[in-house]
Amino acid sequence: MTPTLPPLDLHAHVKTTIPARDLERLGAVVFVATRSLDEFASTQQRHDAVTIWGVGCHPGVVAAQNAFNAARFAGLVLTTPFVSEVGLDGRSKVPLDQQEATFRAVLHELTKIPRITSIHSSGAPRRVLEALSATPVRGVVLHWWRGTWAETARAVELGCWFSVNASGIKTPADVAHIPLDRVLTETDHPSGDRGTPEPRQPGSVQLVEQALAEIHGMTVADIRQQIWGNFSKLVADVGVEPLLPGPVQRMVAAVRNR
Repeated sequence: MTPTLPPLDLHAHVKTTIPARDLERLGAVVFVATRSLDEFASTQQRHDAVTIWGVGCHPGVVAAQNAFNAARFAGLVLTTPFVSEVGLDGRSKVPLDQQEATFRAVLHELTKIPRITSIHSSGAPRRVLEALSATPVRGVVLHWWRGTWAETARAVELGCWFSVNASGIKTPADVAHIPLDRVLTETDHPSGDRGTPEPRQPGSVQLVEQALAEIHGMTVADIRQQIWGNFSKLVADVGVEPLLPGPVQRMVAAVRNR
């Protein structure tokens, strides 16, 4: 019998100075998206048991985009199974051509070194899909996806996964259009979980699990198992299991062997 699995949060923002024990007390596996190469570099001496830090360059952060260096990114990505937050933002103050140049450089590196990659596409879903079509990579997770149904179908064709948060489930018809075997859960704390009941914190994906259960006519427990099954397949597809913390590796192995 598979051991009880914790909540899985594929995209949250957390201060890099928070003690590891405080993150462990959340009782969840949390993937943390950083907004710049410098922010990620500050996590290099951390040893978290159930938290995975992603190397990112947020398309909406001017300083991060201006400081982006492809060679530095290539070195940092070797140290983590997770890339986040990267992508395009149609409302950013960063010129779109600069965002696209950064995103192309990230995708180019990921063609050589696949990673679980959480991608921002707010206001630019079509352009993100065009970039992924031009430079296909494995392990793409479209975070807080708000594309049209046709764009969602195209993303599925490209092999993308989708992480859903409490804000996303406010449009259940759109969520229902995503294949269940491509869905993952996230909080996007502290943005995507605004207005949710306390405790509003990374790892609190229970509201999303409940909504998914209602959409698909399943129990919450079955949804939790489905999410972990999806995650296990994603990890295998990208080949990053050895880079996960030991406890998370064991959770993935338990799901695979059930």
